[in-house]
This record gives sequence, structure tokens and C-alpha cells, in this order.
Amino acid sequence: MLQVLKTYDLGFCTLIKGGTRSLRDIDLFRPDRDAFASTLTSLDDHFFAEVGKRAVLPGDRIAALRAFHDCGIFTWVSLEPTIDVEASLVIVDASHELVDLYKVGRVNYIRITKTNDWQDYTLRMIRKLQGHGKVHYIKKDLQKHLPHGYHNPLRVLQHH
Repeated sequence: MLQVLKTYDLGFCTLIKGGTRSLRDIDLFRPDRDAFASTLTSLDDHFFAEVGKRAVLPGDRIAALRAFHDCGIFTWVSLEPTIDVEASLVIVDASHELVDLYKVGRVNYIRITKTNDWQDYTLRMIRKLQGHGKVHYIKKDLQKHLPHGYHNPLRVLQHH
């Protein structure tokens, strides 16, 4: 499918959970047109193995992000679902040098989260992202917690 999109000169963004398996297609991505993204909920491989079972571990997802970033491809991370506030903040600290955009959401399944104060989370995450100078988008489920007048662009160019 990526080859077809490229043949017709259409830009694309892939949001994957497959980690370095995606490197087989890295040559199809164009820095001036395409983007590569991954979902991250934790960097703890042991925790992730319990929750994700057969899912690709976070370190492998980070390695894929690094490889695409090093090739000049626009990269972004979906920080959702937020299972633990501290884990999400650690993800930003660990990945900010290789991620161009963060999309921050809440949680799909309330029973699995350790977070109840979504306003505090939203404000802490904004401070963290601004501290690293990172472009970000706060998803709809957290927008009611944004400071009045906060610039939260719905569309962010996803290429260099």
C-alpha cells in the first residue's frame, strides 16, 4: 500500500505498534512528505509484557522511531492510553530527541488507569512538553483541562 501511495505522489503517515518490523519499508518514506508514528504507554518492558502480551516491547518501538528520525522522517508518538502519569512523563523525557510531535490522550479503559486527576496530568504534560520545546496536540478527551486560550492546533504538518 505504501508503494501505491508513493507511486501516486501521495503523502502518508503510519501509526504502528510493530516496532522495528517497520524498518523493512523505511526506504519508502520521504522526509518532505511522510511521517512515522508509534503508540507508547510505558517504557517498562516487564509491565508492557504483562499488559500487551504479544505486543512489541517499548524498546523496540523506540528503536524504530530512532531509525526513522535518523533518516530525516517526521516522527510522532501517541501517548494514549495513559495508564500511569509518571510513565507518560518518562516517555517524553526518554524520547524527546527523536520525536517531532506528541499527541496526548487519556485512557480508553478507565479500570486500568492509575490516574484520576486528569487536569493535573494535562498541565504537567504540557509543562514537560514545553520544557523540551516539543510540538504537541492535546486530544479531545483532555481539552477541557487546557488553560484558557491555550493554542492547541488540530492539524500539525507531519513532514519536514
